[in-house]
Amino acid sequence: MRAAIRLGLAAAVVAAALAGCSGGRSDSPVRAADTPNLLAGCGPLSDAIIANRLAVPLVRPQTQPTVCTWTAELPGGDAVDVTYAWLREDTLLRDLQVADRFGYRTEKVVLKKFGGMYWRDPNDPGSCAVTTADTGTITWWVQNRSRAAQPDPCAAAMGLMQATLDVDGV
Repeated sequence: MRAAIRLGLAAAVVAAALAGCSGGRSDSPVRAADTPNLLAGCGPLSDAIIANRLAVPLVRPQTQPTVCTWTAELPGGDAVDVTYAWLREDTLLRDLQVADRFGYRTEKVVLKKFGGMYWRDPNDPGSCAVTTADTGTITWWVQNRSRAAQPDPCAAAMGLMQATLDVDGV
């Protein structure tokens, strides 16, 4: 299933590149309110906020925009991989179709005023994503490398999404 995730992320990168998304990382905890595209790049959350939401001391960026990844070491030696993607031209319907095609279980949710969904890999209880949609989609994906269900990857992904929506002023 890791190959399916990579394939999905590769498709997201291509879609984002075609949509013209780009941006750079910011070392400030939160981007300035006058930043015209708060969700572009690696999103509005600093590495410190991501680490806080994962309850780890630090995260290390692994990639740069448009799909960004981090890794974090959990107490006890396990690691967590975190992925953020903002795709301006994407829709929740398309993401539901992709999830169905790859065999993910989905659950629709409403986050603040946005429609969204959880993505769960039935073969990996340590993996979960949350996507919301408005003008494009935002996705946070959390995967425990051990494939263990704890710490809860869905709770971590939801915490990151809620923090993103808070920073975005929703």
